[in-house]
Amino acid sequence: MKKFIKTYGSSLLLLASMIIGGTIGYFWGEGASVLQPIADVFLNLLYCSVVPLVFVSLVSSIAKMENLAKLKKILLVMMVTFLGSGAIASLFTAGVLSIFDPAKGSNIQFTEKVGNLSSNSNFLSMFTVNDFPGLLSRQNLMALMVFTMIFAIALVMVGEKGKPVAVFMDSLSNVILKLVGIIMKLAPIGLGCYFAILMGQNGKQLVGPLSRAMIIYMVIVAIYYMLSNTIFAYIGAGKKGVRAYWKTAITPCLTALGTCSSAACIPVNLKAAKEIGIPDDISDITIPMGANLHKDGACIITILKIAFMCSVFNVPFTTPKNIVIAVIVAVVASTVMGAIPAGGYVGEIFIVSAFGFPAVSIPIMVLIGTITDAPATAINVTGDTGVAMIVARFVEGKRWFENK
Repeated sequence: MKKFIKTYGSSLLLLASMIIGGTIGYFWGEGASVLQPIADVFLNLLYCSVVPLVFVSLVSSIAKMENLAKLKKILLVMMVTFLGSGAIASLFTAGVLSIFDPAKGSNIQFTEKVGNLSSNSNFLSMFTVNDFPGLLSRQNLMALMVFTMIFAIALVMVGEKGKPVAVFMDSLSNVILKLVGIIMKLAPIGLGCYFAILMGQNGKQLVGPLSRAMIIYMVIVAIYYMLSNTIFAYIGAGKKGVRAYWKTAITPCLTALGTCSSAACIPVNLKAAKEIGIPDDISDITIPMGANLHKDGACIITILKIAFMCSVFNVPFTTPKNIVIAVIVAVVASTVMGAIPAGGYVGEIFIVSAFGFPAVSIPIMVLIGTITDAPATAINVTGDTGVAMIVARFVEGKRWFENK
């Protein structure tokens, strides 16, 4: 019993706080928003740790590589897995929704006005910023990672003269991880308040006209969450890897549910990866990049939006052509467009353009996205660690987990 409490005690405390917070928020309604300042204290501290953690851990990991060929292999395996899992998530969701109509029985009145839909469609803008201070914002994590990798490669090329910098970065990464551990002591209070606010704002929608779609969505998410992460871990390290993965998965999942932020989950995901035994040079690259590019949960939401609107406007969803278009839209919108700074309504605009839905459908899709955001973030976040295990399998060899 003591071993169980030691292993899962903090996760169970988080779960209890979120259940209590969600229950309070559901009955309190919009009034739960008064808890926002308390919730923000925790999340703001977590956000402040993301940029320095990504920078120092990435520099430290790349600096330890004996040759940069390993970096190329990590990036290749990582991107193939990201795109492949996104396509699988989309196809799985499309298969379920082709059987269960998510909009059946719903009565949607398109009275909402469409707001400002301007957005940045410059794909390359996510990789750079026009001034150094811009790198210090969590809104520009992709740009930060590109700059950091270039900096780390330069550090390796300098050779012996760069060793003191590499040693300093390694020590600093340990300090920041300890800092994250201290911040996570506030997690039960912070996440409890956030969950109260989320349920207060969206709880009524879950039992309203979108209830059928939400129930179907929750079933899809639950099944995909269990299957995908188990399969990822099994491919990465076999049965022992599956056990190790699920021992550490609860805290990142609950953090994602409470914050709806992939960036906020980077520190706890890196901690989970370290506990599993994933090599630092793999987890320190895969997990931060996964926070921006690995979006299986977003793929599921996109397919749900498309299937829902197809039903509302009597557009056949199950034709091979529409299924293929839906999968492409889901993968591109979630993997690429989701990482663009100020992307805003890009995903909805992409859906409208691809399927010819009227612009008035955009507010409904935004509402669906808002309600489903927390479970989708949990899928996005927890999958990053599983992908890191797969990358370790192909980069370090079949027995990496046994030799850790």
